[in-house]
Amino acid sequence: MDLLLDETTHDVVWNNGPLTKEYTTQPFTQNVAQRLKIRLLTYQNEWFMDEEYGIPYFTRILGQKGAKSVADNIFQQNILDERGVAEITRFNSTLNNRAYSLSFAVRCVNGDEVSVTLPDIGA
Repeated sequence: MDLLLDETTHDVVWNNGPLTKEYTTQPFTQNVAQRLKIRLLTYQNEWFMDEEYGIPYFTRILGQKGAKSVADNIFQQNILDERGVAEITRFNSTLNNRAYSLSFAVRCVNGDEVSVTLPDIGA
């Protein structure tokens, strides 16, 4: 059984089934994709257990000149810092009226590739 990520909430979509390993374990690439979405949608200082975790939206991105190139570098570094990511194979971003959109693909350490899209971040 394949588990899917909800494109709106970025959570695992649960189908009715028993609580067994088969029904509660994600494939490795989906696990990496979910962790990337969580990391990239978390504002730095938002999580009290690790205030360095997340993206420095307020201090380095929002309201800054040259925000797109700065944001691209910050996002790329955070993508590469995520456990299980070997390399970025595709990276596209747009900045339109303060809405930053991001679409990328990574090769995981197991050799599989996964794509992630995050529309309208910070809008």
